[in-house]
Amino acid sequence: MELGLHIAIISNIIFEPYFVPLTKRLFGENTVILPIPFGEHTEDKYQTQLRSADLIVVWLNIEALLPGQFYSLEKQDLDETIALCKKLYADLTSISHVKILWFLFEDYAIPLSAAVGHVYHDFADKLNLTLRDTLGDQLLFIDLKHLIAEVGISNAYDAKSKYRWNAPYSKILIEAAVKEIHKQYLIEKGITKKCLVLDCDNVLWGGILSEDRIENIKLGGNGWGRIYQDFQRFVLSLYYHGVILAICSKNDLPDVLRMFHEHSEMIMREEYIACFQVNWEDKPSNIQKIAEKLNIGLDSMVFVDDSPVEIGAVKAMLPEVTTILFKQDMVYEQFSCFNLKSNVSIADIDKRNETYRTNEFRKELKAKHTDYADYIAALDIKMDIHEAAPIEFSRISELTQRANKCTNGRRYTVAGIKERITSATVKLYSVSVSDRFSDLGLVGAIEVEGDALTLFSLSCRALGREVEEKMIEFISDKYQIQKIEFESTGKNESVKTLLSESFPNATIVKQRNPLTSHSRQTIKQTKI
Repeated sequence: MELGLHIAIISNIIFEPYFVPLTKRLFGENTVILPIPFGEHTEDKYQTQLRSADLIVVWLNIEALLPGQFYSLEKQDLDETIALCKKLYADLTSISHVKILWFLFEDYAIPLSAAVGHVYHDFADKLNLTLRDTLGDQLLFIDLKHLIAEVGISNAYDAKSKYRWNAPYSKILIEAAVKEIHKQYLIEKGITKKCLVLDCDNVLWGGILSEDRIENIKLGGNGWGRIYQDFQRFVLSLYYHGVILAICSKNDLPDVLRMFHEHSEMIMREEYIACFQVNWEDKPSNIQKIAEKLNIGLDSMVFVDDSPVEIGAVKAMLPEVTTILFKQDMVYEQFSCFNLKSNVSIADIDKRNETYRTNEFRKELKAKHTDYADYIAALDIKMDIHEAAPIEFSRISELTQRANKCTNGRRYTVAGIKERITSATVKLYSVSVSDRFSDLGLVGAIEVEGDALTLFSLSCRALGREVEEKMIEFISDKYQIQKIEFESTGKNESVKTLLSESFPNATIVKQRNPLTSHSRQTIKQTKI
């Protein structure tokens, strides 16, 4: 994906020659890297670079940060390092409103004996924990220790380049770090996959269901069947993090449903699947139908199949769809394209799937009404809009993070919401919807700050039912909107048009930093 970004990186070590070409490979050749030496970010020329940056990366090496105290770390050193990091964060957020990707400190920098190693490990852990708890909402943390564990400690460092050029990290580690930066940026922008489309035979179970019958299917046990059961467990973990699951299989639907219902070793259940497209038609057509039924874009879908032929057909006919060839010894790293959130409500996931499944009933009802107004009336839609309660913040955060179509582009974490609502001028509302077929739950959110509409977000599963119009009526009845904050997601231009037409006297302005304030600590900076 050609993004053409300006990325500022603040560090006390050197990443060349690896960081720039690896970053351009992932973000695009038009990407501009702005290296800023640690401690010099407040200089005018670097402030200019920070203001032009689309993304800021902070990667500090603790050995370089505390060269004199490294083998005799004390609480005073910890306090001073925390203060130094807080000062850096305060400076950056006063200069720029873009997201900051901050690498947490590792504890493998140099070989350490058992006698002193634990001191450094404890120091790094306490430092990271404090930074997580005290730094603000403009940050996304990257766990460097995890990346080092993935590539292996022996592969993560380059002693020769460390002592020759102050470049301690290997190409392998820097590549893993750049991939993580790219992933986190896409997640932040909502440019991630939402739906996993699965073949059945030799993917969810071993064997061909139409030929081998249920009793001969390989699944679970002590043999090869465990591979497929473990994959089901992995898929279920994606489901519990908010990924939509769909089935696209050349089979007879009654046989597949019987497998889901009756096989004792099945981990997956029918209720986890938002859409079944099981027939003998070609898979590109079926995947297209799944996208239409779920009202999602093809570019948000990932298709898994064990057949190179089927994978090739989908690549040729639906190039927007990401494809993964299933192998018995496959590495699940390929699934890192999904936007996995830790604050997803299981109840909301189950409710979402129920909505997708009942959409077929809604389509049948729509087919019976030639007039759209009659169809809406027959749905018996009920809406509830009220000031958001703390228990709803997690769902609202998830909604803003995942919505790309019907949204003004504002994204919040739970911490960001909590900080926002402390202001008397900010009002946050949740929007819940139900109809004759199901309770959709909390599907929308509105935020108004003074005379500015700062958040307008609605789940795609509630579109087409005049919910967005009712949300605008609610806003119009309570507020005189003069400004509308908006940031493009690449898919929300229709919302921009809707809001500008609904509030003709309002000015469309670029979204501001969602934070209200940041602490400004002044400390004496250690010279590096």
